[in-house]
Amino acid sequence: MRAYRERAASKLRKLGLAIKDFLFGVTVYGMLRDVETKRLWTDYMTMFFLVGDMLGYPISSYYRLRLLPYIVARIERWKEVLLREIDII
Repeated sequence: MRAYRERAASKLRKLGLAIKDFLFGVTVYGMLRDVETKRLWTDYMTMFFLVGDMLGYPISSYYRLRLLPYIVARIERWKEVLLREIDII
């Protein structure tokens, strides 16, 4: 009898988790993805203004040199994203 109750409780927990995940996906997931995408592009634009001269856009400022040590690790990925071909059609 005890094993039956434990199995039933386990199934109810799984059902509750599935309902919770479904409701998250229906209500919040799209907004979360939009926020992540906007943050990513904001980060890329910030890097563009800081190290845009790598792509041929001369932008000089004192603050660029101060922030450079914080973004050196992400420069290769940033260059790949901005220089990637994007099909319009």
